[in-house]
Amino acid sequence: MIMFLSSFSGIIDSKSRIAIPSSYRSTIKETKEKVYLFKSLKYLCLEIHLASKINSLVKSFDEKDFFSKKNDHFKAAILSDLEEINIDNDGRFTLRDTHQSFSKLKKEILFIGKGNHFEIWQKDLGEKHKLESRKKFQ
Repeated sequence: MIMFLSSFSGIIDSKSRIAIPSSYRSTIKETKEKVYLFKSLKYLCLEIHLASKINSLVKSFDEKDFFSKKNDHFKAAILSDLEEINIDNDGRFTLRDTHQSFSKLKKEILFIGKGNHFEIWQKDLGEKHKLESRKKFQ
């Protein structure tokens, strides 16, 4: 089973590039799938998903009521900001200004594995999210 696990610190370099942690890169390489980024609908972070997950989302949209406004809003919220990312030979991709602005990313970032996807957070916000999540289960 393909999984993105653990948390890793990183940085955004002066050219707005982000280096994906090596274990996540290995997982991506193993799947041989395209990789997509979008603005999270739950948090001020970015989500990275494999093509198979995006394809299953699109399929579920198509199976729902075509005339449903809720379904249409859901598609617009996700698909209109979805971006295929190209990972270079050093494991980096370039972050667009709109994504950086939305997620409040500065220099120091945090990658959080969530199983079938991972998130990219501004480091202090990501650490706070992890602590809050853990508290909810105590």
